[in-house]
Amino acid sequence: MKRCVIGLDLGTTCCKALVVDELGNMIAQGSQGYPLISHGAEIEQKAEDWVSAASTAIRMALQDVKDAEVVAISLSTQGGSTVATDEKGDFIGNAWTWMDTRCTLEAEAVERALTDEYIYKTTGWKIDPSLDAAKILRMKSMEEYRSAKKYITTLEVVNRWLTGKDVIDPTNCAIRQLWNIEKNDWDEKILSQIGLSREELPPVMPTGAFVGNLTEDCAKELGLPETVKVFNGAHDQYCASIGAGAVQEGDMLLSAGTTWVLMGISKSPLFTESYIAPGKHPVEGLYGAIASLVCSGASLQWFKNNFLPEEFDEMNRVVATRRDKTGELTFFPYMAGANYPLWQLNAKGAFTGIGLEHDRFDFARAIMEGVAFGIRRAVEDFQQNGTEVKSIVMMGGAARSPVWMDMIASITNTPIVALNQSDVCALGAAAIAACGCGIFRDYTEAAQKMVHADKTYAPKEDDVAYYDVKFRNYDRMWQKMRKYYEEMN
Repeated sequence: MKRCVIGLDLGTTCCKALVVDELGNMIAQGSQGYPLISHGAEIEQKAEDWVSAASTAIRMALQDVKDAEVVAISLSTQGGSTVATDEKGDFIGNAWTWMDTRCTLEAEAVERALTDEYIYKTTGWKIDPSLDAAKILRMKSMEEYRSAKKYITTLEVVNRWLTGKDVIDPTNCAIRQLWNIEKNDWDEKILSQIGLSREELPPVMPTGAFVGNLTEDCAKELGLPETVKVFNGAHDQYCASIGAGAVQEGDMLLSAGTTWVLMGISKSPLFTESYIAPGKHPVEGLYGAIASLVCSGASLQWFKNNFLPEEFDEMNRVVATRRDKTGELTFFPYMAGANYPLWQLNAKGAFTGIGLEHDRFDFARAIMEGVAFGIRRAVEDFQQNGTEVKSIVMMGGAARSPVWMDMIASITNTPIVALNQSDVCALGAAAIAACGCGIFRDYTEAAQKMVHADKTYAPKEDDVAYYDVKFRNYDRMWQKMRKYYEEMN
């Protein structure tokens, strides 16, 4: 009977389970969603839903597993979604997700006390009200959290359900803004500032470390033997890099979802004036560097929902014919402010160069180009800060748009590799489990067996020259807009 492993991805609104055999083939999958609970800046989830969804997704996947033995499980998880537990380990209230921004005043207080430079150079993350340095400070001031004994995140909640041990890994520690990435330890200065002790935080084990076997109750619930081993997982962007095969210096991953996220791989941490977020990669000796381009995918989805009833395939077909017609039409995708690398948070989305000849397909193309210009800015920022970018592996909905992939390749003058597997976070978790139990020697071998490119989009010489001129005009327009926003402050 062949061996197989389960990669479990607990994202922002859905849990996906992927079963992969010892040859690296995906043989089954399952999924289960869970809701967000939103009240303005307060964006929460029930931690119980993470466990329930994980159970459902695994059992759904196992229905399609025949003549195979599950031997190991590992996790990919959203980072920075935090829930408090009491002395018995019961949850206190809901989890405050990584999108929750209620703690602006607390973030400002921590920044004043420690300085943004100290926080960024220590943790790899610019001070942010959605991260735990601010959130736990707020929780500790609230009456309902007086009985709190520990503050844990998604990875620990699900590890505890699987094994009875609420263990975290360094990649998830880092995004909590409590972790010293160079010392690979909780930062005493930050903990002291927010009144947090080590005893209130979970034990830390390396990504890929053996956490434990399934508990009797969990094994019974899933219909699996207690001999199944659980190996410590990682933050979803680091799992995505493993699942996409971005495991060597110079590799870059682009996750194209609602927000587009770039991760570059280097041999040293990348601290920049633009606040790229560095952290230790699960591959020994490497670092990841994360940059988020907010509202990139959301911009096109907003436009399509409101103004473009055609299916995406039809949109792509027509948009592909409109390059020369939209030479002066541009879009600035700052519908939630201009974040990385511009940091002009009061900026707004805008079209410029509109003529009577333009229709909804032209606007759609302008949005695609505007988002791709953001990727160019980011790639140039990585390069100017010493990161070699050989190629970009791309995943997400945009990777299914040939016209958008062609644009990005030519605008960045970088080959773009599209994968034939969309669930790369779960695939990365499966790779961790497979390496943990000895199916593969390391993540490089796992990538060779499990990751398969669908197509590579090379830069086109004519388009490279065309977009070089258009980008420079685009950037000049942005500099004028930026002055306007600065004067509005």
